[in-house]
Amino acid sequence: MKRITVLCLLVLIGKFALGQTAAITGTVVDDSGKPVPFAFIKDAQHNYQTFSGPDGTFSLSADPSSRLLATGSGFKQATVAIDNKTDIKITLQHGDGTAKATSGKNSDAFDVHEIGGTDRESRPLTRFGTAQEELHGSPFLFDHWVHGYAITAQDSLVENSSYLFNYHKIEGTLLYTDDGKTMYSVYKDKAKTFVLFDDDGQQVAFESVPAIDSKHYLQVLTSGSKYKIYKQLNTEFVKADFQTNGIVTTGNNYDSYVDQSVYYVVKLPDGQPQKLTLKRKAIKAAFAADADKVNSFLSAHDSDEIDDTFLKNLGADMNN
Repeated sequence: MKRITVLCLLVLIGKFALGQTAAITGTVVDDSGKPVPFAFIKDAQHNYQTFSGPDGTFSLSADPSSRLLATGSGFKQATVAIDNKTDIKITLQHGDGTAKATSGKNSDAFDVHEIGGTDRESRPLTRFGTAQEELHGSPFLFDHWVHGYAITAQDSLVENSSYLFNYHKIEGTLLYTDDGKTMYSVYKDKAKTFVLFDDDGQQVAFESVPAIDSKHYLQVLTSGSKYKIYKQLNTEFVKADFQTNGIVTTGNNYDSYVDQSVYYVVKLPDGQPQKLTLKRKAIKAAFAADADKVNSFLSAHDSDEIDDTFLKNLGADMNN
């Protein structure tokens, strides 16, 4: 496997300012009224952003006095004043929008020649198995390229309508492609967070948390004013181990990538990461500072399976 030549995601703009926010919903359509899936929408003044879903709908928190910028591959950029509205329709006109990139304060052409690491080596997005049966699992988070964006170490937003992304679970690297065939990795110290969107428009957020794992990004299940809950995804390549003596057979006749998850909770602003097992007793101990609230949540969800969705809902409740 060839080493990937890294790409430096760096845009020289200032840090974004935090502002008052309101929940905004809306729809992105083209000039004939058809929904535009996976258009990128952001607050023009702050780092609040999202993609429209497959049906063109979107929701995000934004400054009610700001403007929304919308871009999409094959469309011209559109700007719409929020003007304290909570439901907004954005119309994109067909045109050359493939070279547009959205940064923290403006929208400029994304000139790849200005990015470090120009000695590009390529690697195809394929999976290789060595056993008789087809390989199970994958080292990649998704089995195809997806939309996304990154936040640099300087709190600058990097997004380009011609780029698609993926995450390599074993190497712990954010990957991108501009042609669907060749992938490039991003310097770990240049992208501190990134967000990827699946085919349903659901976002998966990742953050660099060296205190927990210096080599891999951690998935952010929930983030708020009081708590963060992280998921550390450990993926291991396991070779086929099938054996038989004609009577007894053991093992698997296929190579596989096996995922194992470890969870952590951090009490903000400066708490230390605490490992969180998926047991109600452990959850009560982790949120002991808010005992009444966590007990109330657990009581209301007594029959629910404790999984990623459970932890996301728990975090949202504890941060309210």
